[in-house]
Amino acid sequence: MLPERHKFGSTTIAKVHDSASLKQVLDDALLEAETIIIKPNWVDTKPGGYTDTRSLRVLFEALDSKIIVTESLHFARVKNLPEPSIQLPGEDRYVDWHWFLKGDGWRWLIDNPDWSWFKDDGWWDQLHIADKAFLDDYGYTDLFQEFDVTYINTTNEVWGGRYADPMKVKEAVESRFPPVMVQSLYGMVPEKLYMLRGSPMISFARLKQYATFTLKNMFGLIIHPMRTWWHDRNNLKIASSIVDINKVYHSLFNIYGICESLYQTAVSHPEGEYDALYMGKYNLIDGFGVVATGKDLVALDSLVLELTKQWININEKVNITPIQYAKKQGLGHADKDDIKNALKEIGKWYTYS
Repeated sequence: MLPERHKFGSTTIAKVHDSASLKQVLDDALLEAETIIIKPNWVDTKPGGYTDTRSLRVLFEALDSKIIVTESLHFARVKNLPEPSIQLPGEDRYVDWHWFLKGDGWRWLIDNPDWSWFKDDGWWDQLHIADKAFLDDYGYTDLFQEFDVTYINTTNEVWGGRYADPMKVKEAVESRFPPVMVQSLYGMVPEKLYMLRGSPMISFARLKQYATFTLKNMFGLIIHPMRTWWHDRNNLKIASSIVDINKVYHSLFNIYGICESLYQTAVSHPEGEYDALYMGKYNLIDGFGVVATGKDLVALDSLVLELTKQWININEKVNITPIQYAKKQGLGHADKDDIKNALKEIGKWYTYS
């Protein structure tokens, strides 16, 4: 049976309940590709806050291609490690992993964007161990073995010196888009990924109550384990950072977006059962069973934003400005009529009681 689906410009939004129904709505170019790269959303480990193995399995089963999964390291995934006493460079203070995630630690990273101390003092090795624990304990290692998936961690590759020639990346980007604001982004593409340039890459975003969607999901390919500096105070740099890393990867790969809410979805609640650093208090509801997919991430994100903004937490600088800036920088286009038609035809798909 064909899934219920609607097309609004370049974006398809469909009710999906398994891999067979997902396959019915994916672009033919994806289904015919020899290799596909997938960027999940692994910024957190709280229920409903990250791309879990159930959703990845549905996507893997819908594809007949060789699959590459890529992501960077991140402090918020640290688990199963003793809390170390990390001495801050040039200071007598000792902190733990979680100190960096907010408050004083967040501000310290803005003022100290150089990660050489972290690599030289052995903390990179510890974070690498933590990443393996995350993959093992949450079932990704077994899932990857089952589907013969290759995992490429962008931080480990680039910090290990295995990155593409920044000048070649720069040439590719600036032949299509205005230059990025921070030139170091040209040196953040792993050689293993660069060798696959021209392949499809899926930004596989997880719908949750703070709107990130598919453009923001690509922000996770910036290699720093905390991207605080790329946010800056009051999120002054976040829009340009999101758009610029998208310019890099859009110049090298055929980018597709999928924003999924297949299973449990996080929704804000002041007395919610769950409490997470980035999401606040929330509850989980049964998933909407919906995917939004398309090649134009600006169009896709604009549609999902409008369809969900009655219940998601909007931060204009993080959620709206990047989409607007991406449009101005030539990354895509949002059509008001498509949004109007989507609200009319499937406006109830993303509602809950």
